[in-house]
Amino acid sequence: MSILKKLKSLFIVEDDEGSLQGRGNISHSGSVANQEEPDEVSTGKEEKSKFIEILFKAIENANIEGFDYLEFKQSINNLKKQNLGDDEKQLFITAFTLAKTMNVDKESLLKSASHYLQVLENENLRFNESLNNNAKVKLSEREDKLRKLESDLQKEKKQLLELQNKIDIHEKQITGLKDELRLAGEKVKKIKAGFNKALKEISSQISSDIEKIKTYIK
Repeated sequence: MSILKKLKSLFIVEDDEGSLQGRGNISHSGSVANQEEPDEVSTGKEEKSKFIEILFKAIENANIEGFDYLEFKQSINNLKKQNLGDDEKQLFITAFTLAKTMNVDKESLLKSASHYLQVLENENLRFNESLNNNAKVKLSEREDKLRKLESDLQKEKKQLLELQNKIDIHEKQITGLKDELRLAGEKVKKIKAGFNKALKEISSQISSDIEKIKTYIK
């Protein structure tokens, strides 16, 4: 078993569906590692598993030589596997009795456990810093895109307004030209009617004179 896999086995087990479950309840008030994730429901199994690997890798890299909290945790798990009792208090006492044979006292045990909590807290700080920096970049990109879209929209609105003004002007010009054409057509009709009337009167007189000439002059 690899060191990383061994570390994971101290804290979690996988159920039949491959879902990671906590191994026991060793509570530390305010512990980063034991606080319930606020977005647990929305976190996918693969995403959670990836972060678990990262956190345990950090613990592995910061592992203290000799018997410390991790070995103490291993002792408790071994006692459970050996069915040496389910009473949590007794398990802790028995595991600590074994630890004392290796010159481990309560203070050093708590110090090493706090060390790993600090390792997790450091990972938490690095994660949040990375997440915030990435969010800032994404936010900045979206803000730039938003500003460009708003600028383009204002230009398009201005162009649309100018185009609408041109359309209004052209519609008025078309209406004016239609009125002019109508008036011009009516004027042409009047002129033609006047011409035809004059033509008819003169032609009638000439035709009348022609008939008179034919009649009167022999």
